[in-house]
Amino acid sequence: MTADRVVNGAGRVANVDSLDLEAGNVDHDGVRILVDSTLRSTSNPGVWVAGDALVGSAQLSPIATYEGRLVGQNIVARSAGEALQEPDYLGIPQAVYTVPALASIGLTEEEARAQGLDVDVRVNDMSGWFLAKSFGEPAAWAKVLVDQSSGRIAGAHMIGHHSEDLIHLFAFAMKFGITAAQIKEMVYGFPSFAADVKNLV
Repeated sequence: MTADRVVNGAGRVANVDSLDLEAGNVDHDGVRILVDSTLRSTSNPGVWVAGDALVGSAQLSPIATYEGRLVGQNIVARSAGEALQEPDYLGIPQAVYTVPALASIGLTEEEARAQGLDVDVRVNDMSGWFLAKSFGEPAAWAKVLVDQSSGRIAGAHMIGHHSEDLIHLFAFAMKFGITAAQIKEMVYGFPSFAADVKNLV
């Protein structure tokens, strides 16, 4: 592969191998603590995990806060003999705050097809949008995956000015089951922006 630039986004690794977790009978693989679907240790039911040590969820502080709150609720529920809750990560976008910004939510096209979903792939060149032109950002593009059977958004991926904000429209739609057709009906306000967003779906 020939490229002009190579970017390494390594991120951080949770420091769990120095916690002497074996002393507490807490299974781990050196990077993450192994948990069940309610964020409780698979080997020690008295231990719960939130944040970076989970690895499977996006390593973002709002998600760690959400997981911590859920763990607290589950600890109280367990002591009261009530059902435990599982985290719901649907509708949580991820963004890279570069210029232009990158943002993504849900399944990629490859993941959707691997799950057997029949998705309508809608690719959009947004370089002609007002925001892209006014901020001089020629890289502006989006791909939106719409599940053909339900009309719901299965995934959205974009690059461009304020992608990190625009992605929340799709996060909201995915979280609450709003269809692509309903998004076309509900976008009002700035006429040019409304027309552009409607073209995405």
